Amino acid sequence: SKATVSVLNCIYTSARPVPSTMTRMAGVKRRRDAQELAEEERRARPHPYGVAPLGNMYMASGGNVRSPGLGELHGLTDTVVGEVLGYLLAPDLAEMARVSRSLYAFSHADDLWKPLVLFALREDGKFFFRDSWKQTYLDTKWRLAGREGAPPTHVPIQVKNFFSDTLFHPHRDASMPILDKWVRVENVQRVSAKGMSKADFVEKFENPGVPCVITDLVTEWDAFKKWDWEYILKQWKGASFQCEAAKLTIEEFKTYCDRQYDDRPIYLFDSKFGETVPSIAEQYTVPDYFNDDLFKHLGASRPDFRWLIMGPTRSGSSFHKDPNSTDAWNACIWGLKKWIFFPPSVVPPGVMCSADGADVTSPISLVEWFANYYDRCEEVAVRPLEALVRPGEMMYIPHGWWHLCLNLTPTLCITQNYASRAGLPRILSFLREQPHCISGVACERRDTFAAEFTDALRANAPDMLDEAEAALQKTVTSSWATALEGGADEGGGFAFDF
Repeated sequence: SKATVSVLNCIYTSARPVPSTMTRMAGVKRRRDAQELAEEERRARPHPYGVAPLGNMYMASGGNVRSPGLGELHGLTDTVVGEVLGYLLAPDLAEMARVSRSLYAFSHADDLWKPLVLFALREDGKFFFRDSWKQTYLDTKWRLAGREGAPPTHVPIQVKNFFSDTLFHPHRDASMPILDKWVRVENVQRVSAKGMSKADFVEKFENPGVPCVITDLVTEWDAFKKWDWEYILKQWKGASFQCEAAKLTIEEFKTYCDRQYDDRPIYLFDSKFGETVPSIAEQYTVPDYFNDDLFKHLGASRPDFRWLIMGPTRSGSSFHKDPNSTDAWNACIWGLKKWIFFPPSVVPPGVMCSADGADVTSPISLVEWFANYYDRCEEVAVRPLEALVRPGEMMYIPHGWWHLCLNLTPTLCITQNYASRAGLPRILSFLREQPHCISGVACERRDTFAAEFTDALRANAPDMLDEAEAALQKTVTSSWATALEGGADEGGGFAFDF
């Protein structure tokens, strides 16, 4: 067919990469019951196109319709077929779905239609979600064209005897329950702000770089007392926030959260919320533990440092280290979050990263990581730290620690990164030695950012700068001495480590 020829041409002529609070206790119980019902419905939902796991083929009669329906593409793996189809625009992808039952199943993968919605329709990625990403494409296109009436409804066709792990696993990850063994372990120290001074925090947690959960602090904020959905929809009405690649109003994002069936739900992660809705930043207070943020001396030109975070169940952040060698805190307004930490020198199972840490590869969805790699944590020399953070609690994240966060329920948080006095030598070294890894500033500022920060410190905190520079020099001298004394004979050269 013309569609198949089009795909083959893409294979041979293109070398481009593939685009591939709570309402108090009564309200909490109502929300939990509603979530449990939603989860039951999710688990009972069959694959919309009839796709089954590959292993089921050996118990089925009639074989697998995959290869006969792919024609010349049958020798490619399912992953590569999906990557090839990722070159097509929506009209061509729709034509491809008409070729065969096999290509019908491939061409309706949400992973193909989601980027078409986010990147091909509008510059800001705005969309109007309904049922699936293909239906969302149709609805959004309909509205953008100014058409009247209801847009057409896509009705999936069940494909019999189509077996593919590649196409089935996203459905599995979106529908499988979050297992109790994934959330039962809690070994991160919990401390009350009522009995911990700033000096205690610095000594016990910040200086040694140890994660902790801080209680009895967030509960005093207006944000915790006021921010239920009724308040949010009234006070933030019409405000737009960055939701990954899309810019959505809070109403549109709530609609998406209520209707989505994604294995990787879109996450509201917005650094400009203070400018968009100033009252948000006025309804919480940075704890004394974290208010000595040295990046503040850069004023408005400081890197991005605070984010409003909101997402449905199964959303969250895959394994990463926080930017610019900073520490961070994350305050849970409502919801329940699972955290997993690995020390800076221990790469988590299933994660691969470049030598400089600039590029990190991990499983596509958070549930996929838990399903395939959580049990492998027992094989790692250093077992992870794990925590559940509940409404009104705060997580402290030390610099350099690998961490993952999975939302076990719909969740709303505030988070900030900060440059501490204790960490200044380390931060200066990072900014000077790895400018290409600096984030939260324009690309053209990366090469000069370390000098900008140094100048700001010299003007506003010269004693701290001198202290940090002396610590840096001492570390370099010590490292050279170790190397000259034969440290390299014991298994490696020296490297900066702050």
